[in-house]
Amino acid sequence: MSPEATPPDPELTDMRAVERELADTLGAMVGETDLRQLSLLRRDATYLALDLGDLQAAMTHAVTCLDLARAAGDGGLMARAHVAVALVMLDVYDDLGADQHFQEADALARAAGEVRDVALVAVNASHYELERGRNGAVTARLLELLDSPFRAGLDSTSPAAPPLSVAFHINFVRGASLALRTGELPEGLAAQARAQLPDSVRALRAMQAEPQRVAAQRLYPEVLEALVAWELLGGRAAEAQRLATERVRTARASGSQQALGRALLDRARVSAFSRDWRRMERDAASAVEAFERAGRELLAAQARQVQADALGRQNHFRQAFEVQRDLTRRLEELYREYFQQGALLRQIERQVSEAEVRAEAFAEAALRDPLTGAPNRAAAMAHLENLLQRAASGHPAAAALLDLDHFKAVNDRYGHVVGDAVLVRAVQVLTREIREHDCLARFGGEEFLLLLSGTPFDVARRICDRLCRTLAAHDWSDIHPDLRVTASFGLARLAPGRDPTRTLQAADQALYAAKAAGRNTVREAPDGS
Repeated sequence: MSPEATPPDPELTDMRAVERELADTLGAMVGETDLRQLSLLRRDATYLALDLGDLQAAMTHAVTCLDLARAAGDGGLMARAHVAVALVMLDVYDDLGADQHFQEADALARAAGEVRDVALVAVNASHYELERGRNGAVTARLLELLDSPFRAGLDSTSPAAPPLSVAFHINFVRGASLALRTGELPEGLAAQARAQLPDSVRALRAMQAEPQRVAAQRLYPEVLEALVAWELLGGRAAEAQRLATERVRTARASGSQQALGRALLDRARVSAFSRDWRRMERDAASAVEAFERAGRELLAAQARQVQADALGRQNHFRQAFEVQRDLTRRLEELYREYFQQGALLRQIERQVSEAEVRAEAFAEAALRDPLTGAPNRAAAMAHLENLLQRAASGHPAAAALLDLDHFKAVNDRYGHVVGDAVLVRAVQVLTREIREHDCLARFGGEEFLLLLSGTPFDVARRICDRLCRTLAAHDWSDIHPDLRVTASFGLARLAPGRDPTRTLQAADQALYAAKAAGRNTVREAPDGS
């Protein structure tokens, strides 16, 4: 390569690698593990597409990432996918849409009990607030995370990512330093920020000493940016200038024009602090060129504003006016482009909502008996396993198998249409008599499983006796004038350490005992077990 040759863009190289891995994985996808892997790859592709400024590709990858996470049934993975969608929306300044996805992500992560994912949402949301200049909100959000049980997520790691504490300290030092400089924090919050800042700064300085270990050097420029903000808070302009220059050098070596533009713009702001207007102007002009080469017109507009400010400070008012007029014209063009881009992305993003409705409907249908609408065997087994786990901590519960008596004779005498109506009515009658958090599931044919949560065994027996009497006393004449329906119940305790199969076997033995006793009655498994 000649000295004049342009080095390959590192983000583009990574994007091609992810696309190759996606293609390789797609053909071999057979199970939940593969769905998770594909979802994570789509998330990687989203972030790389964002780095390249390809927002349509980024949103498409993010939506697919969310669909795959839902298919895998992984709440934590869905939370991370919502974060990816939010970050794409932020790039077209759809802050309301992004906020909604951040809230979805936070709720999913908390419901799943995933401390790392809750921390991930907070750190990512704070990053976007930094980009919007909401430094007080960044400080408040991250201090709240530190005071919560989810702070442990900052130190957890994944094979493909550094601890979240790296990004936390970067965002906190930058946000808190800027917020304290402008005096936008209330007294109590300012005191908390000052107390935490030295610890976070020490962590960043340790990273600065070993840049090769900071997320494969990708976060090193951001470490330097945060430390620049800290030095300016303390009025140490010379040290801030040195760090800003180190960031420019690192950005040039990376080959990323966007990173270079950001570094130059940061150094221009340091020069403004030192009132070195000439250096501020030069760096801002160079940042404009770098952002334009990277195709980041909005960032270029921000750099033009800094350039115009620097010219004005030097009393070069005509030049400042020309830059400002050019900036106004470009911002009008950008507004139209972003409006169109935002509309297109929202069209793609609507797939998220449609996919969510589809996923919820399919998930619900998969756990419901199509005839009676009651939970099916799969749903009942999942609920049973959950209650058995809770029984280990002293949570009382009971299970009853119940069978409609002589149901074959109902079908033979009155026909299957009447038989189906009996099954539907039986579910309606019994469901009205139990609590909302109990479960009556169709287990197969005319057999049902009743799961009573938080119920001592003697109370469970009284409930089953009442249900047995209710069915027998019900008026079935609107289905057929001669119809009478009863049921037999076999009751078993949900004992700690007992697996679902043994529990069902105990209930089944009790059910046979009820039938042997003449039906239309309740029998308990031996010793209530």
